[in-house]
Amino acid sequence: MTQPKTDAQRAAAHIWIRQVASVLNEHGIERKVVIDKLTSRGLDMPWDEKSFKELVYKPVFQAVTREESTEDANRTDHSICYEGLCKWFGQEFGVTLPPFPSRESL
Repeated sequence: MTQPKTDAQRAAAHIWIRQVASVLNEHGIERKVVIDKLTSRGLDMPWDEKSFKELVYKPVFQAVTREESTEDANRTDHSICYEGLCKWFGQEFGVTLPPFPSRESL
């Protein structure tokens, strides 16, 4: 049985998601481009924490974990999603996403 995520992991995930939204905006990568590549849908609005979580992070999380909610994440789920998304954004857009927050980096 896997261990549930910690409150610190949940907080770190939200910090990272907010930072990713900022990086995408800084690089001019609009929602439409990302969503087209992931799901063949498009939007033309700038990223924010909620839009990145709902449109990118949660669908990736659900596909990786087969869990419906990020509330059900175990201790490794966010790391797997982080590593996969970092690799994908690097390959598709040449963007380096921010490192996942840790106690040391905060």
